[in-house]
Amino acid sequence: MALSHISTSFLIVSRLSIFFTLTNVRADLINDVCSKTKKPATCLSALNGDPRSKSATLEGLATISIDISLKNTQSGRDLANSLLKQATDPKLKTRYNSCLEKIYNDTIDDLKELPPFLKSKDCIGLNVHASAALDGPITCDDNFSSPPAEALQLKAASDKLVELIDIILVISNLLRR
Repeated sequence: MALSHISTSFLIVSRLSIFFTLTNVRADLINDVCSKTKKPATCLSALNGDPRSKSATLEGLATISIDISLKNTQSGRDLANSLLKQATDPKLKTRYNSCLEKIYNDTIDDLKELPPFLKSKDCIGLNVHASAALDGPITCDDNFSSPPAEALQLKAASDKLVELIDIILVISNLLRR
């Protein structure tokens, strides 16, 4: 009876130890990835904000990052569309239209192309296409290099998208090792 109690206690302690070790490993993985990004706080917030991250591998974190980037790109596109509809200045209309049609739509297409590269473990393809997705928000911001100025909300959306895509780039580099 005493041996059975000791065996049961040992199994419980062992399982708890494994659970906490795996939890710490996942937290360390997220911290490792995020420490290599340009904006670690954005990375930590994005990845820790997704419940799938708690049990994710590096590939899983890549999938989560792609999903979050895609969602944010779609929000940026919606914002650009809203700003376009509200704009009265012809220059602003042209710039918002450029952000909307050529840039945000291309970025969405680039991000949608990433999962097959990840699935096939083509880290170079993943990196190249994630880099291409970066062009969208950067080019959108560049459209506003002269007056009239870019709407602050659109600038913030572009900046955040760049930070999110950076997570994908960091992970693609880590996957190459």
